[in-house]
Amino acid sequence: MRVGRRSARGARTADVVLVSDRGPVTFRATPSGLAPERRAGSVTALLDRSARALGGDVCWLAPSASEEDREAVRDGRFAGLGLGYEFRPVPFGAADYRRYYEDAGVRGLWYALHDLWADLPRGLDEGGPGPLGDGAALRAYQRVNRGVAAAAATYCRPGTVVCFQDYQFATAPGFLRSLLPTQTVGLFVHAAFAGPASLAGLPGAARGLLLRGMLAADVLGFQCERWADSFLRFAGEAGHEVDTVSGAVRHAGGRTLVRRYPAPPDQEYLSGVFGTAEADRWSETFRRLREGAGAGARLLVRVDRLDPAKNVLRGFEALALLLAERPELRHGVRFVCCLTPSRPAVPEYAWYAARVREAVAAIQRDFPGVLTVYWDEDRVRAMAALREYDVLLVNSVHDGMNLVAQEGVLVNGREGVVVLSARTGSAERLGAGAVVVDDPRDVRATAAALGQALAMPPAERAARARRMREPLLTTSPESWLRAQLADLTEVRDLRP
Repeated sequence: MRVGRRSARGARTADVVLVSDRGPVTFRATPSGLAPERRAGSVTALLDRSARALGGDVCWLAPSASEEDREAVRDGRFAGLGLGYEFRPVPFGAADYRRYYEDAGVRGLWYALHDLWADLPRGLDEGGPGPLGDGAALRAYQRVNRGVAAAAATYCRPGTVVCFQDYQFATAPGFLRSLLPTQTVGLFVHAAFAGPASLAGLPGAARGLLLRGMLAADVLGFQCERWADSFLRFAGEAGHEVDTVSGAVRHAGGRTLVRRYPAPPDQEYLSGVFGTAEADRWSETFRRLREGAGAGARLLVRVDRLDPAKNVLRGFEALALLLAERPELRHGVRFVCCLTPSRPAVPEYAWYAARVREAVAAIQRDFPGVLTVYWDEDRVRAMAALREYDVLLVNSVHDGMNLVAQEGVLVNGREGVVVLSARTGSAERLGAGAVVVDDPRDVRATAAALGQALAMPPAERAARARRMREPLLTTSPESWLRAQLADLTEVRDLRP
């Protein structure tokens, strides 16, 4: 991969610079020396596919606290990986990275962006001031944002477009702007943006830094209109001039366009999964599970990370309520859950995972045979479950997009019904065919939606499945990133 001319700072430059928290490759120590290893993750996979399709000079940067990555950089091991673009980790100390990612990122911004304050316990820091209370986490967050912005600047020439990806880099546009005032900068937020009331749970200093950093971008992208509108309200309540018709915020630094770029499922990847014997074996396992429950039995499925935002616990509470009130379903429903561990080092996540396990144990005790849970990550198994569901449950409290819902619609072979939280980005695409739950915290409403989905007549199931599938058929990861770059390029070309 060629990265182009030299910048004023002496580095090679790129047409496009991407910055995300997790890069596509990391190095691991093996008995035979350092070896590259592909990294998983929905954002990583989306960016990898998009970057490979762009052509031109693309550089991708990501922070790393790995000593193996440091050594690989020193040895030039990241060159020649054949990725289709240049990737370079930006080194940080382990303590700074942990505070930036876990304390400021997850326990501060993630909880605020997904309005999780009421869902999680306080005081897990043994009486301390909390992750953002003493300022150390916020300072580390700023150091990492400043560092990746400085690294991005070294790849910039006047026409370079820089795209920061997700809430981990909410303040990076401001740092880059201070280094290169006329550079074209975008920020895309993959997460939800619950709005001003939830953000009020952050310290005032953090809210101010967040808003100023985001408004330093020329174009600010969200997954759906709901999150874009929430940001416009946030900016308006802070005193900025907001044009809700054009989607723009005027501020002391100029103007920021607020846009919607819904992330798509990777249909090429999905097609590849189902050409394998392993996928067929898992599909057969789930078919036998359904058939073992008797004629006309239904398979209910959920595929999620064990993240409080995904609302897994209330999903189990809704199932238990449904089975308690409708005992005839106990022999006609089988529920398969593929739950991937998530951020186990974060105290609130560990607490939440324990509550989920307690709920699972209670259902398996009270309703034997109904519930099967897999507690590890297996992408092929998850895709096979999506192929076989009769009802898919997605009841996130707030969710930037939730690609599982869209992947399920695309791969399902049974005209399955999707029970979908209105507070997911996917609701904008799938709402015309899904059974939508307006308030995902309402356990009784979720139970009623599950009952409706399980009883839905075949003709209605088929019609709803068609309505959900049609808007997904023309989407691709490449078009998602190209749409962002098109708007950023227009801003660049119109700049005086």
